[in-house]
Amino acid sequence: MLTARSGIIASALSVLTQVTRRMVGVVSLIILARILTPEDYGLVAIALLFLNFIDVISSTGGENYLLSREELTDELVYTNWTLNFILKGCLALLMALSSYPIAQYYEDPRLMPIILVFSLQSFIAQLGSPGLIYKIKKQELGAITKWQIISRFVTTGITIGIAVIYETYWALVLGQFMVTVSQVLSGYVIAPKMPRFSLKNIRPQWEFSKWVLPQSVLNFFRSQLDAMFVTVTFEKAIVGGYNSMRYYANIPTTMFINPASGPLLTQFSQFKNNPGYFEKQLQVVLFFMSMITAPIIYLMNAHAAYVVELILGQKWVEYSDLLAIFAFFTIVMTLNNILSQIVMLKDRTRLLFGYSIYSTIAQAIMFASVDFTSVNQLAEYKVALDVFSVVLFFTIVIWAFVGKHAYFALVAPLVPSVLTISLSGHLAFMVIPTVDSFLTLAGHSLITAALFGIMQLMLILVLQGRVYCFAYTVKLMMPAWQKCRRMVDSA
Repeated sequence: MLTARSGIIASALSVLTQVTRRMVGVVSLIILARILTPEDYGLVAIALLFLNFIDVISSTGGENYLLSREELTDELVYTNWTLNFILKGCLALLMALSSYPIAQYYEDPRLMPIILVFSLQSFIAQLGSPGLIYKIKKQELGAITKWQIISRFVTTGITIGIAVIYETYWALVLGQFMVTVSQVLSGYVIAPKMPRFSLKNIRPQWEFSKWVLPQSVLNFFRSQLDAMFVTVTFEKAIVGGYNSMRYYANIPTTMFINPASGPLLTQFSQFKNNPGYFEKQLQVVLFFMSMITAPIIYLMNAHAAYVVELILGQKWVEYSDLLAIFAFFTIVMTLNNILSQIVMLKDRTRLLFGYSIYSTIAQAIMFASVDFTSVNQLAEYKVALDVFSVVLFFTIVIWAFVGKHAYFALVAPLVPSVLTISLSGHLAFMVIPTVDSFLTLAGHSLITAALFGIMQLMLILVLQGRVYCFAYTVKLMMPAWQKCRRMVDSA
């Protein structure tokens, strides 16, 4: 049986993998951003819209289905692999056939070969080893972590080399392609299990996936409708700036938050039939997520202009306001991730479908009815609507699966994170009024983070007897605290 310790170790390994991969990716993108132009990024962003669409509409939720089962069998795994192969193979072919009309629509022949490469990438991506899911289920993530880090370093070095030598947008395209190929190959090194076609378990998996598929399609339009609107409304340089700032704003979520909450579905499945304990663990998860997201949002919003100039260069500064706006999208991504896992754990994927319908329609109405004067205004409306929608979704999910009595217990521990990060930032500005260099940025960030941590720790220690998540945090801290005391005593 999986334990809290195994869950913490799995989360730590997931975070380590994502942090390393993202750090390498960020460094490469910084280098590429100084070599390539926003227009180059805009061109590739248009092609990526179609690749992402193919990936999303072929998402059956198979991994979540398998992880939520109490026991895995080859029959379950092979059926899931077969279902993915059929769907993604057909859609990859359709994408390749659509490359010419897409290039004609955007009046840019450069798009056709890019889309053809992405089509091949989409097909290769679904040829991975079926054996990986067994290691993920057992939370044996050490080998996965090692190989993913190694492959990321190798592919990034090749990508940067292409960009430096040729100064072409093909560095972005080939970089994406090589990452996919390396992931597939490393999967067979980590878990060498050859695929096999099987449809024995197709009916129960399809019962689960039939709501995930349309929900995934709607989810794509919900998350990409703004990007699609930008691609047909603004010039390619603005498209590149918009998509790049949104990507950079999402890095903290994909690097820290999603990996940390990744093992939640497996952990929640151990006590999904114990409502009281489920509520307590959900409170812990939400509190930990607020501790991570609050400083990220504040620092990214407060220092957007200087960070963009320092990291990407002067030619990207005009898009820095977009980074500040998209910082608040961290709230949306974090809650969406947690709530979606809860709903899928309860096998109520129809609720996710309904949420996606509402969100997509709401955005479509907004884009159709508002005459946006700038891309910044579009981003503000997009983020505001998404925050409102995910809060509404949170209200519905908690009411349905936990109970309306739980709202105060779940939300109250989150409020101090908002208040303490705001106060910490204000005090940091009193110490360092202006952030105009790397040293002042680092100093301001360290002061803010330190004050935030101290205030939160004091709150946890004072209220640990009244709030479960605070007591749980102290319990997790005690082994490290006792180890430090022993080291001090022995010295």
